Amino acid sequence: YLNLFFKDFLNPSLLEVVRKSTIYWKNQFIDYPLKPSIVYIMNPFESLTSIFTYFLRHIFPLKGDSFESTSINRFGDRLYSMFFKKYTQKVWGLNGCQLSSELADTRLQNISLWRVLKNFFLPSKTIKSFTDTFFYPQTGIGHLSDVLSADLDIHLNSKVVGLVCDKKKIIKAVVEDGTHYELDTLVSTMPLNELVSLLNPPEDVLKHAEKLMYRDLICVFISLDIKRYSDNHWIYFPDKQIFGRIHEPKNWSPKMAVKDKTGLCIEIFCSRKDSVWDYADAQIVDSVVDELPAVDKKNVLGSKVVRVENAYPIYELGYKKHLDKVTEYISSFENLYLLGRTGGFRYENMDYCMKEGLELGEKILGETK
Repeated sequence: YLNLFFKDFLNPSLLEVVRKSTIYWKNQFIDYPLKPSIVYIMNPFESLTSIFTYFLRHIFPLKGDSFESTSINRFGDRLYSMFFKKYTQKVWGLNGCQLSSELADTRLQNISLWRVLKNFFLPSKTIKSFTDTFFYPQTGIGHLSDVLSADLDIHLNSKVVGLVCDKKKIIKAVVEDGTHYELDTLVSTMPLNELVSLLNPPEDVLKHAEKLMYRDLICVFISLDIKRYSDNHWIYFPDKQIFGRIHEPKNWSPKMAVKDKTGLCIEIFCSRKDSVWDYADAQIVDSVVDELPAVDKKNVLGSKVVRVENAYPIYELGYKKHLDKVTEYISSFENLYLLGRTGGFRYENMDYCMKEGLELGEKILGETK
């Protein structure tokens, strides 16, 4: 369904890309998702303790009420400690024991060490995290936005400062920079806690909304005077580097860089209260380049730093009760809908967000006929 939509809108500009991603661990690149070949990289003690703790958790499983305990049950204590524990804390700013088990269901789905081994010998296309290929526009994902937004009146870099509602809880207008825009239906993708604050909610609803937290992101783009950095689409860094993940757009499409040059997008997971958020751009770039494996400063041609607020909803323990209270209140507004990762407070991939948007569009059209 989604692939057909993608092809209808973007052909012939679509590429089918064979996915390759790795974890950078102890100066080595390890395939991700993990493969049985990892035993050749680990020392004998690490291999034995990984196998032992995996089977131990089959006999004596943890309660499974947090991301950490759920992940340990699936991979064993040793593998969790090696590849998941530090990276999880880097991404979310919280320990795995402070995060909901739903995060494991969302990000790891039903993956376990057993399924990794099984998939290696009997490849499966039913597990999303094992998907080997994906579609990508030749000139970047922004091409999709350009196609969908053609002939639409879109206001960028504008701030919604108010909503006008009547006594029946029907939203009549959006207030943007002092201008009122009347509407029939409102679809919100803004942070859920900010949306609630514009609706004059009861005090208890506002308190629940304030408990819904988001993680921020700093994207550092650098252009390099080399033909290619690696052949990976994603590289994950669970150790002490300031950044957590990088991707090389040229590996997604050769048109994303000139022939003899390449570029990297380096992601720093953080919160606005963290000191790195207030670093000067040049300081952030220097910190990143200093810690990037196999990058010589003399090969850096240029850079750009982009700060992204509210990039990821945080599934902290107990978040669900706060989310349920807020969405219950939102549902009392007849013509208001939530959408997307930020608006719906759902940690979803882009493909699912697109599918959700298409389904909501069909629903709204059906209601207005």
